[in-house]
Amino acid sequence: MAMTIEKLKKLCDGEGLKYFVAPDRPAAMMVFGGTNGRFQIIAKVEVDGRFVQVRTIAYLHCPADHPHVVPVLKVLGHLNYQLRLVKFGWDPSDGEIAVYADIWVEDGDLTQTQFKALFRSLIPTVDLNYKRLTQTIETGRDPGEVLASPGGGLPSALEEALRKIGPGQVPAGGSAPEEGSKPDEGQKDEPDFDVV
Repeated sequence: MAMTIEKLKKLCDGEGLKYFVAPDRPAAMMVFGGTNGRFQIIAKVEVDGRFVQVRTIAYLHCPADHPHVVPVLKVLGHLNYQLRLVKFGWDPSDGEIAVYADIWVEDGDLTQTQFKALFRSLIPTVDLNYKRLTQTIETGRDPGEVLASPGGGLPSALEEALRKIGPGQVPAGGSAPEEGSKPDEGQKDEPDFDVV
């Protein structure tokens, strides 16, 4: 059974997500608000429906000639060593830092439970590591893990956002990009999306 855009839309609907569909390929984009900002996520069906990738768009950039690229790559390597499903990637051609999760569907189906788990892993990882990576890019010094609030657990804003739509689900929290808005400098061009 191949994954299709219709199946992907059904999974997004099952989580109550607001999303936008690419008119030219099987992909859906959504925006999530977190403790450290708003983040664009794209879910793509690839390899004849056998592969699904969920990843950030325009998360962070650190070009290869940046004076702090080595400390940034050390942080990315450390995070990748600790994480299981979600990984950080760095593109040396343009310095893009992306957060992603890959799932090979092959001859099965991506279940609602798997899709939910994917987002419950991805969204906190994206949000909670943004500040650490930003500070490392700016200063060249890793401030260390910034994974929990002072009282322990997730920061209260993120905890509340995850709780709003029920256990095991991720808040939609997003809205469509403003009409006529341009990508950030250095951002890779992504297709236009139709609101669903």
